[in-house]
Amino acid sequence: MQEPKKFRYDPEIRYDEIREDDDAACIEALKEFKKGFLYPQETHVLNADGLRKYINSASVTPDIRADFRFKQNDIEQALNEIVRQYSELEAALDEKNLETAATRDYYNIFQSADILPEKLDYVKFLKTYEALKWFNKRVREQWQIIREIFEGIKVNTFNELFLEQVLLYKTYPRLELCDMTDLLLRRMAYILKIKKEKEEGSRIVAEGEYTSVIRYGLSTIFQPDLKDVLSGITEIKKEEKKKKITSYADVKDSAIVNPYLLDTRGDRHFNQSYLYILQVNQDKLAIERQRIQKAVYIETHLGAEETALRQDLIRKFISTARSKNRAEEYKEFLFEYFNFTCESILLHFMDFDEDKKKLFLYHLGPIYFLKMVMHFMREGRTGFIHRHYYKDQMLRELPFNFLKYVLIQWWDTNIFQKTTKANRNSYEIYLSFVQKMATMWLAERDKVIEGIQSDNMLRRAYEAHDHKTLMPYVENVVSYLYATLFVRFLSQDFIFLPEGRLKKLAGGESITI
Repeated sequence: MQEPKKFRYDPEIRYDEIREDDDAACIEALKEFKKGFLYPQETHVLNADGLRKYINSASVTPDIRADFRFKQNDIEQALNEIVRQYSELEAALDEKNLETAATRDYYNIFQSADILPEKLDYVKFLKTYEALKWFNKRVREQWQIIREIFEGIKVNTFNELFLEQVLLYKTYPRLELCDMTDLLLRRMAYILKIKKEKEEGSRIVAEGEYTSVIRYGLSTIFQPDLKDVLSGITEIKKEEKKKKITSYADVKDSAIVNPYLLDTRGDRHFNQSYLYILQVNQDKLAIERQRIQKAVYIETHLGAEETALRQDLIRKFISTARSKNRAEEYKEFLFEYFNFTCESILLHFMDFDEDKKKLFLYHLGPIYFLKMVMHFMREGRTGFIHRHYYKDQMLRELPFNFLKYVLIQWWDTNIFQKTTKANRNSYEIYLSFVQKMATMWLAERDKVIEGIQSDNMLRRAYEAHDHKTLMPYVENVVSYLYATLFVRFLSQDFIFLPEGRLKKLAGGESITI
C-alpha cells in the first residue's frame, strides 16, 4: 500500500553547514545581500501578501478551506506579524534612524571624547546586526506557524496542488531565506567579534569588540581576505600576551616609549608638536606583518632600470623558496632605504656639518621623513609587497604601519641618539633651519609666482589661498623634496608669505610665520 504523500522542508542549500570564516563560500552564498541588508527581506512581505490573497481567493474551494478554517486566525496573525516586523526593520535600518541610534549608544561603547566616523560605523554595524537578529527570529517563528498548520493537513488529490503552492512556493523559500539570514548574522557576529548577547523586551542587545583594522559595513561581509585579516589580529594578540613588552623608560636618551610609540619631543614650544611623534596601529601592524610573510613578491631594489627590474621580478616569481622570515628581510631593506633617503635629502645641505645634518633631520621629524620615503618608493617603484587578493587577483601595496614600526627603531638609533638634548632644545639652531628654508624659497619664489600668474586656474587658486590646488604645480617646479621642506619649516601656506616677511626670516629674525 502506497504511503500518503507528505510535504517537508528540504532546503536546496545547507546554510548551516557553511562556516562564517569561509570567505569564498560566504561571498557566494550571501550574494543576494550585496544590494543591501533589506533587499532580500522584502520577499517576506511579498510572500505574506501573496499567501493571504491566495488562501482567500475563489480558486480555493470550500472543501480545501475547511482543512485550515479553524486555524484561519492564527494564519492571519502570523502574516500580519511578518509585515509588522519588516516595517520595524525598515525603520530601524533607515540611514537617518540608524545614525541617530548609533550616536545615542556611542558613548556606551567607546570612551573617546569625540565621535570618530570609523567607530560610529562599528556601532551602526552592531545596531544593524541586533535589528536583523531580532527580525529573523520573529519572522522565522511566523513562517514555522504557517508551515506546521499546512504540513498538518493530510494530502489528497483535491488539496495537493493547493498545499504545493502554499508550502513549496511560498513558505519553504522564506524559511530558506531565514537560514540564509542566519549565515549572514553568523558572518556579522564573526566580524563584530560578538562576545555575548541577550534579549531585552522586543530587541536583542549584543556586545562585540572593535578593531581599527577593518571598516565596518556591508562590503566587509564580502571581503575576500577577511579570515586572514581577523586571524592575523588574533595571532598577534596571543603573541603579545606571551611576550613582555620591552620598556625603554630606563634606556639612556632613547625616544622609544614602547615598540609602537616614538616620542622625540623636546622641552621648548617649537619642538613639542605632533610632528615629533610617531605611533603605530598595533592591529594593522599585525595584519601587515602577516601579509609580508605571505607575499608572493617584495620589491627590494634601491632604484634600477626597467629591464633589470623585470629580470628581478621574474627571478623572484619563479623561485619556489620562501624565506622563513620575510618580515625580517623586508626590515633590513627598509633600514637600507631609510639610509638612502637620508643621504638623498642631505645632498642638498652639504654646507651643514655632521651634527647639524642630524639636527636638521631631527626637526624635519619622523612624519615628514616617512612622507618622503613613501613618495620616493612610489616614484622608484620599490618597497611594495605583491600578494594574492582574491582568486587570480594580485594586490600591490605599501605596508604603512610596518614602515612606521621599523622607522621607530631606525630613527631612534640614527637620528635621536646622534643628537644632544641641549642642541635639540636650541632655538637658535632651529631658527637657522627656518632661515635656510626661507632663503631657498626666496630663490625659487619669483619663478613659481610668475607661473601661477600666467595660468587662470592657478591664479584663482592663489587668490583663494587654495594651497591644495597649487601644491602639485609648486612640486613640479621646485621638486617634491623642496616643497615638502618648505611646508615643514615655513608652514603649508609658504606660497602666500609676503616677500618682506620672507626676507626677514632669511635674515635670521625671529618672527611669527
